[in-house]
Amino acid sequence: MSKSCDPSNVSRRQFLAVAGSVAAASSFAFGKDKNAALPPAPAPMATHPVTINTATKPLSYTTPKLTDATILHVKADETVAWVVASPTTQYRVAILFFPNTPFKDSLGNPVYAFEGPDSDAANGKIGGKITGSDATYPYCVAVFDDKNVRTYTDDPKIIVGNGDDARAEIASALADLKDADAKLSSRPRVRKQIEAIEHKLEHLVNELK
Repeated sequence: MSKSCDPSNVSRRQFLAVAGSVAAASSFAFGKDKNAALPPAPAPMATHPVTINTATKPLSYTTPKLTDATILHVKADETVAWVVASPTTQYRVAILFFPNTPFKDSLGNPVYAFEGPDSDAANGKIGGKITGSDATYPYCVAVFDDKNVRTYTDDPKIIVGNGDDARAEIASALADLKDADAKLSSRPRVRKQIEAIEHKLEHLVNELK
């Protein structure tokens, strides 16, 4: 259940605010501060090269073995790199993980963001090696189409660990439900139904611990 970060809604504004905060802290603009977190060195060929398609609504994501990589299952030490498909040919892409990230730099510091132009993406530089623990990691994508002067955003997920891990799937679904619940203050009946499902999922998560 992907929540679109459309420019007109709150989540999009939140994304830009967080991205700005990260940039101000020198974790977004790599290499501009000698004390900033260093991006993990990407492998020559990513284990999971993810292609972002801006022609679909919402954005769609594919890898060589998956036609839908909106939720991508990976393992520790594998690499992920993002590139954008045509019709966008001149672009910049930003990948922001918040509040947690599965990436670390060479010093062991968490890396929350990757950013660069199409030339970086084409060379596998928008991404890195997975070093985080088994968990679900939501992230936000922003593609700035310089040719057509458009911006595309979305928020897919990476699940690190066993692809059949029910805890990760349930935790991801629970997070989406709670987000939907918060937006339904004007619809109490639907909200009660969602809260009932939340309680059942929380019980399942506790049983699987």
